[in-house]
Amino acid sequence: MKKRDSNSICSQMTEEKEVVLIAGGRLGPFKDWVADSLKNDPKHDIRLFFGAQTRGDLGNTEELRNLSDFSNRFHMVTTLDSSHPEWDGEVGLITDVVRDYLEPGNVRKCFIYGTDVMVNETQRTLKKLGIPEEKINHKHFERAY
Repeated sequence: MKKRDSNSICSQMTEEKEVVLIAGGRLGPFKDWVADSLKNDPKHDIRLFFGAQTRGDLGNTEELRNLSDFSNRFHMVTTLDSSHPEWDGEVGLITDVVRDYLEPGNVRKCFIYGTDVMVNETQRTLKKLGIPEEKINHKHFERAY
């Protein structure tokens, strides 16, 4: 996994101002929720962690990347499970990226969307970081093979 420069990705935020979304494999309901929240909830920043197995699995994240580039309230971190020659982003499990980037004192609420294994491991990681269970929400999906 490459070394992360926390100064380039993390901004100074007021305590508990950030809603954290963590998705593995699919964005599910998060894609529409981000745009809607940026328009209708100016009080909270949004940080989206999205992990996939291949670059193709990242799907249509271009719209979200554009929001991340143009909004100082939305930050998106994407990662692939393993290194690929055409990928210059983060590499590793989503739980590793969350552990390295998340600022627990800024977290107002966490929402996790992924397979049972991904959700369980992410919950474990968040708890180790000191995020109280009452701030962690999740939804599982079945993996299609």
